[in-house]
Amino acid sequence: MGTLKELLRGIEDEDEFSGEEVEVLADSVRQALEIASGALKLDVSALDYDILQKGTRGFMGMGRHPYRVLVRASKTHDAYSDVDEIERKLSKASPSDLSIRDVVKFADGSYKVRVTRSGIYLIVNPPSGGGQPASLSDVSNRLFAMRISNADMKKVEKEIGKPSGKRVKVGEWMPNAEFDGSISVEITEDEMKAFVHFVPPRFFGRHMESEEVIDSLKRAGVVVGINEERIGQYLDKMEYAHPLLAAEGQSPRHGKDASVDYKVKIDKTSINLAEDERGQVDFKNLDILENVVVGQVLAVKIPAQDGIPGRTVTNRVLPARSGKDLPVRYGKGTILSEDGMELTAEINGQVVFQAGKIMVEPVFFVKGDVSFETGNIVFLGSVVVGGSVQDNFVVKAAGNIEVKGSVQKAFLEAEGDIIIRQGIMGREEAKIESTGGSIFANFVQSANCYAEKDIIVSEGILHSKADAGNRILCHGRRARIVGGVIRAGEEVNARIIGSDSFTRTEVRVGINPKVLQQVSDLEALKQQGGDDLEKIRKDFTTLTVLKNNSGGRLPQEKEDLLQKLIQQKQKLETRHAEVNLELEELKAYLGMLEQKGKVCAEQTVFPGVEIYIKDRRYPVKDPYNYIKFTMEGGEIRLSEYEKPEMAESIGKMTMLRRRR
Repeated sequence: MGTLKELLRGIEDEDEFSGEEVEVLADSVRQALEIASGALKLDVSALDYDILQKGTRGFMGMGRHPYRVLVRASKTHDAYSDVDEIERKLSKASPSDLSIRDVVKFADGSYKVRVTRSGIYLIVNPPSGGGQPASLSDVSNRLFAMRISNADMKKVEKEIGKPSGKRVKVGEWMPNAEFDGSISVEITEDEMKAFVHFVPPRFFGRHMESEEVIDSLKRAGVVVGINEERIGQYLDKMEYAHPLLAAEGQSPRHGKDASVDYKVKIDKTSINLAEDERGQVDFKNLDILENVVVGQVLAVKIPAQDGIPGRTVTNRVLPARSGKDLPVRYGKGTILSEDGMELTAEINGQVVFQAGKIMVEPVFFVKGDVSFETGNIVFLGSVVVGGSVQDNFVVKAAGNIEVKGSVQKAFLEAEGDIIIRQGIMGREEAKIESTGGSIFANFVQSANCYAEKDIIVSEGILHSKADAGNRILCHGRRARIVGGVIRAGEEVNARIIGSDSFTRTEVRVGINPKVLQQVSDLEALKQQGGDDLEKIRKDFTTLTVLKNNSGGRLPQEKEDLLQKLIQQKQKLETRHAEVNLELEELKAYLGMLEQKGKVCAEQTVFPGVEIYIKDRRYPVKDPYNYIKFTMEGGEIRLSEYEKPEMAESIGKMTMLRRRR
């Protein structure tokens, strides 16, 4: 501490504050002090000022006048309010001159002297971590520098000896307006904040108290958002380098828009499958169809909220926007209450959510088989067949199709999900297509299945063609994929793929089958167009040679044929070029797709299986167990088997049962 005292004396001897002054034009006193601080290279707390001309804001920029402030360095101001602050500043300026211990490990004792109307107070904080305590000589020098001569030194000595960290009154305040601190209030242009600027006291001048600051704010018109706790904390620190944010207005709170709380399931993307103790998937309780009854609540409207107005610090009201109303959109089969707040079902049926509207579609029930007794069924809602669908019959539905029996050599098409409780015996001619949902079946044999989302089979997929936009899963006790062509955009997952007799089985992932079909169709068009073009070119060449050999003339019939061939040739060449360009663009798009797609087998993949991930082929020549095929770095890689997401929780439950 001795080094600090010497430096302090040196600063006082050099009389650093030479009385320089500058005249500043600014929009506020605060801004003027900040400008002058940079010009005089002094802290704001070391400045005195006089307002030569008070500024005005004007109206919309008209009639605005700046503040004209005369700012000077205070000769009598103590630039360093306490020894800790001196040590901090001097250590930054000349770290080699002072030996300061690591503040993280310990802290020296500190003190403050605060003068208020109620008296002179001393606050002494004890050291920590082996730091040096505040000394009586330092406090005495401080009191002397502040020209305080009426302090009770016994109380000072007692507090120095046993620091409490609390305010201890050591003397009475002697009024002297010349040395007292002062404040000024600044309100921002939007009136949402009020700042208080402090000019610190000199010598034994008194510091401002909370009540005085609050009174000054109110006299300036600040009546809302005054933060008394922040004011008290700011005054206790006695650091006036920055203005105090003493009050903040209340911003308006805009009301929330109205919304609709649906009481029925409108998202059909999630699948909940249960597996019994034998490891078989239970298709009896899929709960995919959302059936409702008359009077059932479908949706409840949550009304819009009113906005809450805000207020500026001067109590000016700021309007708030109320939330927008949102009517409940509904379709046929539903009833909206008179107040527009509740939607209920008018009929028994299936909930359908389309184009933002909720409606109830009646379900068409077929008690027995779809046969000659019923004829073909084309229905705009959902269809439930109590029996089977016999050969060569058609069932089309705008909703879902559920068949509780089996499907023979028939055609089923639905915009929603297709559920076949038993299975499909297609004899290579059955076609099952879901244009917007998934296909669920117990087994699939010699059939063609197409699903926009998933194909999920309990037992097996045998000698069939199956295309799914997302996944093909086969996970019953005897679940296996044998023969045929299996294509999925993301994943093929089964217990067994192929057979021990090396049955050729093609499995493709990584590209949506629809895109693959487009490529196949374009390649077929290209081949057909090339053949047609080659034939026309031969005929054209023959007629051209014949015309040249006959002196440039042909019989009218052959001349007409030649002109017709020229037109056909031009059209075919244009069409052939378009097909080539479209095919190249489609293949370029496939090349840009990210390397995703996986083929998983929980038990075995047999030789005879050909796996394609995007454009990479992997012929299986040896049996693999518990395996996964993925693409990394443009090549097909093998790793440990990975269960499908929907089966993870089921697998855990099975393991728990086994442990028991």
